[in-house]
Amino acid sequence: MSFWSLSTNEQLTTNGTMEMGGGNLPPIPANTVLLAMVTEAKWDMNDQTGEELIKLRWDVIEGEYKKRVIFQKIRVKDHDSKKRDKAIRMLAAIDANAGGQLMASGQEPNDMALAAALCNKMMRIKVGVWRIDDDPNDIKEGNWVQAVSSSKPAAAPAVAPAAQPAPSQSIGF
Repeated sequence: MSFWSLSTNEQLTTNGTMEMGGGNLPPIPANTVLLAMVTEAKWDMNDQTGEELIKLRWDVIEGEYKKRVIFQKIRVKDHDSKKRDKAIRMLAAIDANAGGQLMASGQEPNDMALAAALCNKMMRIKVGVWRIDDDPNDIKEGNWVQAVSSSKPAAAPAVAPAAQPAPSQSIGF
């Protein structure tokens, strides 16, 4: 069987057109919490500002939205100091949930460090929905990562046992 043979052993022929199908999936509803993992982490460039940013690919690994993908841009070099601080806090939270290797190094991570520290570590993400409707014929929607937390279920708070009432003395009638 040659590389260009199909699984049916049929020799492939083409007219030069192909459509993968799949269509546009609607965004995952806002405030949905998902179990996901980073499967790609690297530096990228913001097309509008020319600033470097960190781009993460999150793959949902269980539940109704399993196999869905969410991309996150963490603008750790934003010129607006408040936005930068918020982005650094988000990266630190992701790193902490992944084992804390990036912060422990104290250095700006490169692509290799990002991938080694963040990829294939499960955590919970909460998603929001973004929408661009500048052109009514070309409305774009998608998800963004609002929050991250540990993949481990939250521990139930310790509750002190209720005080036992003192036994009452009964007086016979």
